[in-house]
Amino acid sequence: MNNNFDKIDKKTLEAARRGDTDAVMSGLSTADRQKVNEVLADKDKLKQILSSDAAQQLMKILGGKQNG
Repeated sequence: MNNNFDKIDKKTLEAARRGDTDAVMSGLSTADRQKVNEVLADKDKLKQILSSDAAQQLMKILGGKQNG
């Protein structure tokens, strides 16, 4: 599996751990912010992504709860 978590800068990762979504979003490019907003607006896409192995790993890294 391709693990790109090491590409996340420390400041953004710490913001995510704190739950500071504004700081995380402000660290993204305009195109990436647009993609995130599109996914968040589409329930089916969001459900599919959140159930992926990569999302589950990210939630574990960030200390969140996992489904399953």
